[in-house]
Amino acid sequence: MDLILISQILAVTFCVVVVFAAAYYLGYRRNVRKFETQSEQDREEMLTIERALKEFWDHEKQRLEQEKEELNRRIGFLETRLDQYRRKAAGIGMMGLRKSKVTDMFITLLIENESLEEKLFLQNLKLKQERDEFLENELRSISYKRILLSELLAQSEVRRELERAINDKGRLKRLDIKQKDLDPLVAETSDEAEKTA
Repeated sequence: MDLILISQILAVTFCVVVVFAAAYYLGYRRNVRKFETQSEQDREEMLTIERALKEFWDHEKQRLEQEKEELNRRIGFLETRLDQYRRKAAGIGMMGLRKSKVTDMFITLLIENESLEEKLFLQNLKLKQERDEFLENELRSISYKRILLSELLAQSEVRRELERAINDKGRLKRLDIKQKDLDPLVAETSDEAEKTA
């Protein structure tokens, strides 16, 4: 009898151990699948963020290249104008018209115009440098925010709260749509009540 009791206890213990081992294995496999899907979603989100940032960088790069071309075109134009003014000033001086007041005034205006164009060019360069520094700071800020956002989204509590907020927002939109659908009915019944009275 003792032997039967011991064998039954061993059999029950073995069954309990098998059930616990199976439950542990199934729970482990479920958690592994859950982790794999979560990491896949995180990778997809990171790829989406990287694509968006790459598009932003490409757009900014293209815009800066266009602006550089525009500035180079303006520089070329200003240099040709400067050469024209210098040729005119040299032609007037060589013609012997240096002695009249109109000629002196014209040369003075040409020199003043040249100096103003140079100051404008220097001011544009200064503004371009300031804008470039601002863009670099913005890009650093964006990359920092991207890192913070990815770290924030990696936290499961934040993700759950975000999903809950999105679901709540969807429910609120459905309620608003239902309310809008009901508003004309309420208005029609009040109009009908007024007509019958």
